Amino acid sequence: MAATMDAVARLEQEMAVLARLLEALSRRRMYPLERSHYLLLLRLAEGPRRIGELSTLLALDTTTVTRQVAAMEAKGLVSRRPDPEDGRSALVVRTEAGADCVEAMRKTRQLRIARLLGGWEAGEVARFAASVERFNAALYDRLARPDEPLPEQIEEQAD
Repeated sequence: MAATMDAVARLEQEMAVLARLLEALSRRRMYPLERSHYLLLLRLAEGPRRIGELSTLLALDTTTVTRQVAAMEAKGLVSRRPDPEDGRSALVVRTEAGADCVEAMRKTRQLRIARLLGGWEAGEVARFAASVERFNAALYDRLARPDEPLPEQIEEQAD
């Protein structure tokens, strides 16, 4: 377990640095979309969604997603239409302008990531992508169980 905890300690520190570096790069890049709008538009590429579905997929409160959708609607990136399955609800749909904007940004981001990984072997990139995808799945799984105690809470209860 000590070797595992050493690796976890390294990973924790590297993830903190990664978060900081990604934030710094994001501020410099002057992307045409805010990160939240980018992620929302990517989810809408899969088809129209209700606000509640988007909030779950994006791990955000519904009021936050509602505000984001309103701001995006004002910019012409999304629109709302009646939900044919539930007349009380609306579906959020990305507009052609939203689709064009998010696809252009995605291509730019992918080219920048490819440049960063230029010295990596294809297998290394594939393993890294799979590891990040697996880690994100673990985060989504944890977020889906908000009432489950965290490990430190379990240790405190045992004392």
